[in-house]
Amino acid sequence: MVKPFHLLFTGSLVGLSAISGLLLLLYHCAPVLYYLCTGILLGSVGYCLVLYLAPKSRVNGNGKAVFITGCDSGFGFGLAKRLDSLGFTVFAGCLLADSGGEGEKKLRAECSSRLSTVQIDVTDDGQVKAAVQQVKNSLPTESEGLYALVNNAGVWQPGEIEWVSIAAYRRVMEVNTFGTLRVTKAFLPLIRRAKGRVVNVTSAEGLHSTPTVSAYCMTKAALESFSDALRHEMHKWGVKVIIVEPGSFGPATNIALPGVYQVQGGNLRNSIEEVVKKDYGMEYFDFKKAELRTLDDEGATDPSPVIDVLADAVTLTTPSHRYLVGSSFEDYVTWMWLGHFPTRWTDSTEGNDKEGDPKPAMLPKTN
Repeated sequence: MVKPFHLLFTGSLVGLSAISGLLLLLYHCAPVLYYLCTGILLGSVGYCLVLYLAPKSRVNGNGKAVFITGCDSGFGFGLAKRLDSLGFTVFAGCLLADSGGEGEKKLRAECSSRLSTVQIDVTDDGQVKAAVQQVKNSLPTESEGLYALVNNAGVWQPGEIEWVSIAAYRRVMEVNTFGTLRVTKAFLPLIRRAKGRVVNVTSAEGLHSTPTVSAYCMTKAALESFSDALRHEMHKWGVKVIIVEPGSFGPATNIALPGVYQVQGGNLRNSIEEVVKKDYGMEYFDFKKAELRTLDDEGATDPSPVIDVLADAVTLTTPSHRYLVGSSFEDYVTWMWLGHFPTRWTDSTEGNDKEGDPKPAMLPKTN
């Protein structure tokens, strides 16, 4: 399997060699062009360094309110604590707020009185409307509306397409995509009045679909399109829309806990039609399920890089439209490669079956 990081390293060496050779040729053949090109190159590098190193302007959190979904754990939990420490009034939306969830208890115990938890199931119209009313009734007195909405709630569904039921596809779409749509539409009047911003947590999987996670990928791809359209429509209101695309951070959230995989694996096994079970075989099914679990274990266990970017999306006066957050430099390069280069190149980097791996039962055995 071709490693994108190795391709980047090789491409960088080739590019530097080509630029050095061209400058050397210009130095001997056309000194004026040599000095002109060198000046442009150094000026461009210097400009980029100044932009990167210059201090960034941030808003003051005092008197500004933020609503975050999915605060029971993971990114939402960490962001709620971070924004509370920065002086924001935080409404932490939790699925288990009314049933004594551990995340809700920790937030109430560890944060200031500016943070309040809100019961919300993003698939429930009634709970979303109640959350809007609770936020509206508790906004800071000097606030004209809601400064920021962070749509973070999401669920995961592994499995090859033939294994996952239509009901499971609907469930993931209802939470990840329609849940974000439902919450955003409900809160937009408050956001428009404050000329605030909407931050949508999508995924690097929304840029490139990978095998065995199609249900999750398609919801995040839809969310990317929704966010782009919303950004254009909200521009006239002075409302910013920012997309945050985490890379390989499964172990840093409850979305990939071993218990979650065990339940989902059992559900998959029970929902697969008999003809599909026969064609694939349980040996192949169990192998793929274990392989997927192993691959996800390779992701980052520390959610801080994503929380840092989410905090930037909320606090920077001029945030970027989208942020891709890799769990490492190699992870960042991989998702850039998979998401933006031709598929005839990138398909070779996917984890194709190796010799000796179990094959579907219906396929002929190879020695």
